[in-house]
Amino acid sequence: MKDNISIGESLVLNNMNKEAQNTLLGSALRSALIGGAINNAGNKWYVSRNVVASGDGTSWETAFKTIGEAIARVNADYTAARFPDKGRNAVIFVGEGWYSEVPLTLTANDCTIIGVASGSHDFIVLYGSATAGGWDAPAGAPALKIEGSNNTIINMGFFVKDPLYATIQIGAHNGDPGGRKTTYNNSIINCNFVRDAFHGSLGGIDEVSAEGSYIIGCRFSTSSLTFGIRIRSNGSNNPVGVRIMDCHFVGTETGIIIIAGSSTIIKGNIFIDDMTDRADTITLPVDNSGGSNTIYIDNYAEFNDAGAITGGDHLHVNNHQLA
Repeated sequence: MKDNISIGESLVLNNMNKEAQNTLLGSALRSALIGGAINNAGNKWYVSRNVVASGDGTSWETAFKTIGEAIARVNADYTAARFPDKGRNAVIFVGEGWYSEVPLTLTANDCTIIGVASGSHDFIVLYGSATAGGWDAPAGAPALKIEGSNNTIINMGFFVKDPLYATIQIGAHNGDPGGRKTTYNNSIINCNFVRDAFHGSLGGIDEVSAEGSYIIGCRFSTSSLTFGIRIRSNGSNNPVGVRIMDCHFVGTETGIIIIAGSSTIIKGNIFIDDMTDRADTITLPVDNSGGSNTIYIDNYAEFNDAGAITGGDHLHVNNHQLA
């Protein structure tokens, strides 16, 4: 790349696998890191657990101490905005470390959250907890709910300590707390749903959007009790066009559950058992009980084609069984 990018951006890109880099750099999402996040008209906010006390969030030296403060500021700016450059296109840069926080909700549109630490082993984690700094259960909600649209989250780790909730929820159903939330085209890229408490959360991502999210280059672990990703209706709209690409599902009971949705693309993913000290098996890569026109292509699993995806209308193309 010949673009003029920052050290933080370089770290993010270097930590991505090749498929995630190519997808990001070859699409409109490229602007999240190169040019867009650095040179756009929106405000930029900084979060670091290492500051002595929270500042105004406008630099690393005066960073917010919590991710919650930055999200609250972005939400408030977006609500109060008179012009797009005052509330849209905000960027939150998050420094290294684990952040134990009560559940958060992003209501703003057009926001980018970027983890800028180096390494790949749980280098930045938003940990949804019953009490801030407590690392305790039950959190009572997802670690992060996304109720806005066109938001992008890159290079972050997540966990919620509550087996009744997914770690991230995008949109919401009529019957969920707070009622239906209709969202469009959010993206989760190169994020790790970390291995913390065994079966400590219900799942990784609960996708309840009207227009589907992009979920690219993410890893789901045995901390997810039931699923890595679940796709379901918000009570009015079924998710359309969800893309799940180049993700790893390691020891999750079911990798992907499609309760409702159409034109889901599941491409280049790996579904395997966890054979480590927290061993667990994956019983089904994809439960397509309610999906239509699902495309399952170039995936690798410890199952043959007939056993890898069950249920509704789907197409298999060039998938592989791991021996």
